[in-house]
Amino acid sequence: MNKKRTILLSFVAILFFLAGCSKELEPNKEKFSARGVSYEMQLPGGWKADEVSNSNYGIQTIFSAEDSKSNSYLFITTTPVAEVEQDGFGEQTRKKLQERYKYKNLEDVYMKELKVGDAPAYKYTLNTVYKEKSVWAHFYYIWTKDSFVQMTFYSADDNAYEKRSEKIDASVATFREVSFDEKEAESAQESEEKSEGDIVTIENDELKMETTAVRRITGAQGENLLAIRYSFTNLSGEPVQPSIWADLVTAKQNGEPLSIGTLPEDTSLLDVKELAATQIETVQKNETVESVVLYELLDDSTVELNFSQEAFPEQKAIGVVVPK
Repeated sequence: MNKKRTILLSFVAILFFLAGCSKELEPNKEKFSARGVSYEMQLPGGWKADEVSNSNYGIQTIFSAEDSKSNSYLFITTTPVAEVEQDGFGEQTRKKLQERYKYKNLEDVYMKELKVGDAPAYKYTLNTVYKEKSVWAHFYYIWTKDSFVQMTFYSADDNAYEKRSEKIDASVATFREVSFDEKEAESAQESEEKSEGDIVTIENDELKMETTAVRRITGAQGENLLAIRYSFTNLSGEPVQPSIWADLVTAKQNGEPLSIGTLPEDTSLLDVKELAATQIETVQKNETVESVVLYELLDDSTVELNFSQEAFPEQKAIGVVVPK
């Protein structure tokens, strides 16, 4: 009798174990695409894809999902693979995350170099706040054949954190680039260029600033802001911050100077919030960071950017159309 009970208990334990394993991942593969590239992956067990990609992380979000039971979230963004250099990426990104999230010690920002299928990748983990709650942020950066993919998981800081982290790793391991359509990629590129406006580049011997996108958003007091995203490269031997933009560029509407705007403390626009945080990052020689400057709009008329003639001799003013 005892032997039968032992066998029965062992069988029940095995069933529980198998049930636990089956819930590690959702059985169905999620399929999504952007810029002519198609992808697929399995979500962690219990997670559900959003019907429409959640833009809280940014307008470039191509896929998002949520674990409603634990208030954990996934956001995926992509850029063309040629735009992100692999050499030196690991430590440079670790340092940027340390500065952005105000970690005292670099070693406290977890970093791991890995492969997702055949694709080279990096993973970083750190503690931060999302939606006013403590979370563990897992950042995965993946170079597929045609795309550079960033996955951001915000995992609730609770008793199930470690198990959830294992599920997230298992989910990322299923990610694949499935196909590439060159015509769709070209069409997407043309559409993005129209929506982002003309690229403005200003450069001298000490720095280079190149606008990459403009966007209308809401400010701290409910006012309309123009967000100008730009890449900032330090060409000098001295450390400098992207906030030097405000010293070198003046924005006007109908001849009236525009004030620098601020984001609401509880803004859901995480891409803009993170870019704004880079304004005070220290950029070393030959380093490049993405940042954003915010201007308080007076109306919907074209914004005129005027450049310091001392820093950029003969650089003419440039008009920026305010997005609707």
